[in-house]
Amino acid sequence: MRIINPKFEILNQNPGIEGILEQVKIAGQTCYDSESKRTPKEFTDMLIKSGHGAMLEHGTVYLYTDINEVASKYVENKFSFVHKRILLNKVLGYYITTNYRVLVENGWLDDLKYFTEPTDYHEKRVTVRFITQIAISREYNRHRVDSIAEQSTRYCNYSKDKYNGQVTITNPTWVQELLGSLKEIQVNIKDLCTEISFNEDTQWDALRYWLFGNLAAEYSYLNMLRLGRTAQEARVVLPLDTRTELVHTAFIEDWKHFFDLRALGTTGKPHPDAKVLAEPLMEEFKRLKLI
Repeated sequence: MRIINPKFEILNQNPGIEGILEQVKIAGQTCYDSESKRTPKEFTDMLIKSGHGAMLEHGTVYLYTDINEVASKYVENKFSFVHKRILLNKVLGYYITTNYRVLVENGWLDDLKYFTEPTDYHEKRVTVRFITQIAISREYNRHRVDSIAEQSTRYCNYSKDKYNGQVTITNPTWVQELLGSLKEIQVNIKDLCTEISFNEDTQWDALRYWLFGNLAAEYSYLNMLRLGRTAQEARVVLPLDTRTELVHTAFIEDWKHFFDLRALGTTGKPHPDAKVLAEPLMEEFKRLKLI
């Protein structure tokens, strides 16, 4: 069993239409924890053909036009934002922020001729990658207005070499405080079971019970796979502290709501394991002058 600490990374979208497709590919690969050899366009086309439109949402599209008929479509689209710049009662232009799924599913791909890099007049969207535990991804994923991609335990087989044949656990904050920088566990499940058989566990602290629970889950999971059960069948024994990776893409206003709940606790005290990422992410948004 491997233990890691949670972390986050802001994934800046690269310029151009290629950057849109690259962002789609990043999100799509997250679900399967895989590296596709397809080009971003080939990967995106594959998603479209298979009907997996949700991943297309992570490709942010910025448009500029002075044509009212074009802009009005996006004004009426709840997944888009249009800023109208007016000077002396004259409309100078429409600054549209949307996502690639909107264009594909509405048949508006021709509007890419209005593509532009984001300006100060565009409503910004930001993509963030989180490495956290499944328990916290459930809280983060309640922000349903966000575009969300998460690694799937249905398809990730942790007995394989790419995972070094072990389950990775993400430290809760209280365990981080007790373990410090410890990366490897010095006990194994059989030793702990022996201690239990001799009633020595009556001397255990909460940390040792936590280790036992996660090690026992890993032991059961790996042996179920060894006996021929599939990853989606064996995953039911995985603990809530199992490492997961998720990608969120959202408008700045939606990130502000995320910070209100997960960092500032405006509606109630946030979970410590949610706050441990949300708070420094909020500070990074401030440093980058995104909020």
